[in-house]
Amino acid sequence: MKKQTREIILPEYMKQFQCIGSSCEDTCCAGWGVIVDKDTFNKYRGTKHPELKPLLKENVTRNRSGGSDATYAKIKMDDAESCTLLDEDRLCKIQKELGPEFLSNTCAVYPRNLNIVDGVVEKTATLSCPEVARLVLLNDRGIDFVQEVEPSDTKGFLQKNSMSKEQQELFWDLRIFTIRTLQNRTISIENRLIVLGLFLKKFDELDSGNKSEKLLSLIQEFDRKIDNKIFIESISQLPSNISFQINLCKSLLKYRTTSPISSKRYIECFDEMVKGLGLNGEHDGAEVIQHYQNVYETNYKPFFEDHAYILENYLVNYVFMNLFPFNKKTVTDSFAMLIINFSMIKLHLIGMAKYHEGLSVELVIKLVQSYSKTIDHNANYLENVENLMKEHGYTTLAHMVVLVRS
Repeated sequence: MKKQTREIILPEYMKQFQCIGSSCEDTCCAGWGVIVDKDTFNKYRGTKHPELKPLLKENVTRNRSGGSDATYAKIKMDDAESCTLLDEDRLCKIQKELGPEFLSNTCAVYPRNLNIVDGVVEKTATLSCPEVARLVLLNDRGIDFVQEVEPSDTKGFLQKNSMSKEQQELFWDLRIFTIRTLQNRTISIENRLIVLGLFLKKFDELDSGNKSEKLLSLIQEFDRKIDNKIFIESISQLPSNISFQINLCKSLLKYRTTSPISSKRYIECFDEMVKGLGLNGEHDGAEVIQHYQNVYETNYKPFFEDHAYILENYLVNYVFMNLFPFNKKTVTDSFAMLIINFSMIKLHLIGMAKYHEGLSVELVIKLVQSYSKTIDHNANYLENVENLMKEHGYTTLAHMVVLVRS
């Protein structure tokens, strides 16, 4: 009998990804609540393996607070917030002794992310995995996508999108324009984001009737704008507001002290940002702004003049994986969250660039990976920033442009 298959769309880096095991500088499960599905839990209870049987009984416990079959149990973490089922080489004892078929859905799938759009599975990966971060960010040719087939019973959580019928009809035209704009290297990465923001604002203002045709006309209009040097020059002259960035950083400082963060790698990056920007009391008021400008020009800008593709790849992976711009309640909210993430990464890297008197690909990977892991495993961290900006009315397109330009 012929095995059933399904269509999948994936970025090319997914075909290259392999876990590097004990060579990895981080641990997948560190600081993470690892969920175990019911089928896997029953396998663990039924194993006869002499070493693992007592370990599994002690360290895999029922989730009795409203757990479903998918969230039936959980694995205990040790005092260092690491999985209790790792060996001395930080490798998984379950996979090593029992094989990959004994892994829970969570462990078998991570760092992969699976969505289903128009009946087709889309497979990406989160940058919270260092090896994925390297494959995604360091590809100077940019991210390409391919269509393939795989066995229908391939493990994974299929996340069905919650788009309305109208959104589904508009989604692919919006996605293609978004990715094409983000990968347009004739203009700076900041200008690409501003163009995208202006486009989405116009899209949001379209009347509901016959929206598909109106969207195609809007795309053609903005394709012409991108090729118009006068238009691009005009958005290049839009003002920045460094004090806005500094206030964002101070808000992060506040939440850093109130939100528990388990990633030691991220805490190191955060502390380097604070010291590099002189926010630990070294500079004050106008001095901080002047210092920020100097650091940006001297320590940050030279690196990204040659490595702008790193930020491009981050953005493209983000919009594809998150089904942008329909991943939030409104298109405006989706764009705001994209810019908040971009600006947070940029802000950290500017401070780190001063702390290290320059940047390297290794430092950028460390920051993006540990930042991604922090927001993946601690939703409140980014929600706090988003809510603060909403409270002050800072999520308008004008404010997003200021964040991008600063």
